[in-house]
Amino acid sequence: MNILLTYVADAKIQEFARVLVERSADIQEGDNVYLIAKSLDSLELFEEVRKQIIRKGGYPHEHLLYDSQVGSEEMDYQWMNNASMEQLKTVSEAKMKEMELMDAYIRIGGADNTQELSSIDPEKIKTRKDSTRDIFYERDEKKWVTTRWPTDGLAQSSNMSTQDLRDYIFDAVTEINWKKLDKRNRKIKERFDKASKVGIKSENTDISFSIEEREGVNCNGKRNIPDGEVYYAPVKNSVEGEIRFDFPGVESGNQVKDIQLRFEDGKVVEHSSSTNQEFLKEMLDTDEGARYIGEFGIGTNKEMDKYVGNSLLDEKMHGTIHLALGRAYRRSLKEDDERNESGLHWDLVKDLRDSGKIILDGETVFEQGSWNL
Repeated sequence: MNILLTYVADAKIQEFARVLVERSADIQEGDNVYLIAKSLDSLELFEEVRKQIIRKGGYPHEHLLYDSQVGSEEMDYQWMNNASMEQLKTVSEAKMKEMELMDAYIRIGGADNTQELSSIDPEKIKTRKDSTRDIFYERDEKKWVTTRWPTDGLAQSSNMSTQDLRDYIFDAVTEINWKKLDKRNRKIKERFDKASKVGIKSENTDISFSIEEREGVNCNGKRNIPDGEVYYAPVKNSVEGEIRFDFPGVESGNQVKDIQLRFEDGKVVEHSSSTNQEFLKEMLDTDEGARYIGEFGIGTNKEMDKYVGNSLLDEKMHGTIHLALGRAYRRSLKEDDERNESGLHWDLVKDLRDSGKIILDGETVFEQGSWNL
């Protein structure tokens, strides 16, 4: 029986790696691949991904645990606690050059301690996010994918056992029907692409914005794993109204509960939360673009139904939407569209499954967990 369980586990690891290497990052012969993992717990996936890159004829450039020069998402406690403000403002020319030479980027995230940075001065986090913006933009031009490994730390913050979280993530990657997900996404995208004005309504929420002449991005396994969303870059100055996020916002190890934002002319003009108010303020003050919305996303993965406190996972849940404060992705914009630029990209997830509506040009297209397209 143990041999059978080991065989099944190994097969899922191989399939997980295959999705990352073939479907997502599309590794080809000769590709230089920036491969990074945040926890030694993820070594079995890291090694399988590395092996498959080599078999594809690619060249893995391995980075384990510490990579504080590559961007804000790789910040660690020792670096952030001991670095001076001058160090935080400086980006390694060597690291930028390395990223420029890469063809692809694969990140296996999942921290051993999800709250590692919770005691770090928010000003230092804000500074690092701003200073590493250019290296993020360079990475964003590559073929890339990021995923999460079910570490003990992530499981604890999710109020799940490590095995249950592992099953949840693995099933969402290895058991999903990509064709069905793609069909679902295409149907949503087709309807939203024709729309001009989006409205979101529920208790404590009445917000609207324009996606006129914007084209949605169908996310079906190419950038985030697990996946399942359709996203847009709203017209920068069009966001109006108020929104309350049911799920806590988690950023750089800091959990902010009951976030309420009010927008005028696209910009956050009032904000509140029941916890970590100073952190929320510092993130909104990262730079000028941090108070604007860079992304509106629609979760479409029906296999994912649990809040786990990690935005990469939570934003994919069917029946949720998310708004990202800060940076807009280039893929969601035409060449001449104004792009909101920021060192911040903070996805905040709102649950619309029990109550809530999505309205397109005056017509309700989603209500209480069901689509009417």
